[in-house]
Amino acid sequence: MVFGWVKKLKKGLSKSSSKISEGINTIIKGKKIDEKIIEEFEELLISSDLGVKFSSEVANKLRSKKLIDSSTEKVKILISEMLIEILKPLENKRKTISPLHIILVVGVNGAGKTATVGKIANKFLSEKKKVGVVAADTFRAAAKEQLKIWADRTNSSFFSGEEFSDPAALCFESIKKAQDMGLNFLIVDTAGRLHNKKDLMDELSKIIRVIKKLDEKFPHEVVLVLDGNIGQNSIKQAEIFKEICSINSIIITKLDGTAKGGVLVPIAQQLSIPISYIGVGEQKEDLLDFNADNFSKALLDIN
Repeated sequence: MVFGWVKKLKKGLSKSSSKISEGINTIIKGKKIDEKIIEEFEELLISSDLGVKFSSEVANKLRSKKLIDSSTEKVKILISEMLIEILKPLENKRKTISPLHIILVVGVNGAGKTATVGKIANKFLSEKKKVGVVAADTFRAAAKEQLKIWADRTNSSFFSGEEFSDPAALCFESIKKAQDMGLNFLIVDTAGRLHNKKDLMDELSKIIRVIKKLDEKFPHEVVLVLDGNIGQNSIKQAEIFKEICSINSIIITKLDGTAKGGVLVPIAQQLSIPISYIGVGEQKEDLLDFNADNFSKALLDIN
């Protein structure tokens, strides 16, 4: 089972790892690491969306190490150790202390938010939990329809309202029904219209304010979904959502379709927000728990 998980991760990150690994192989080619090689390394890491800060730290580490064995594998291991040091503290360890654990999922439209809600539901259901999903993006009929498909696919309870109905009122009523049904998890899919930040801020703030009337601890988590394809732009999105609401963790989606998987590193360094999951495919099983060791090895193609 673990082997299958790692295999899925390596396959999902193959575009990113190929770019980095092949770049390292090309730069080294049995050469002694000098200043020119180090500069090429730094440029490779920056172009792989690992961020200027981390890339500079790797360059400085290579200068100070003066590696006697400058094989590709030794360099990859050095970079992997630096990645793990940054990412390990951000592994998200979920604690559920309430009979009904409520997760508010936020992010821009198009980031894969609704599909991710369905995949989270599938993970909890595989753990024999009773799960519900709420279509709280009441302004997009397509979001409701897509989430209904995911609810059917994962055998989750589905909660929705009329088009253009009040999302906060829908969340309030859905939570009461979920409590009556004895559900363990309720995952709320929210709107993500960033073209008018004030409207989105007001809407999310109202949802949080209204559901806190049921219990001050609600929601237990606010999870931000970011599209891995947009690379460094995801940092700006994360900063905007941090202004709107308190973010507990991040999910990076669509890493199988991009060579920008390294973007987790600048996100981690700049925002220090825990990472819950990474998405590496379209199937309901393709949302993987984030593990710093496995991610680093997969990104650098280390066996």
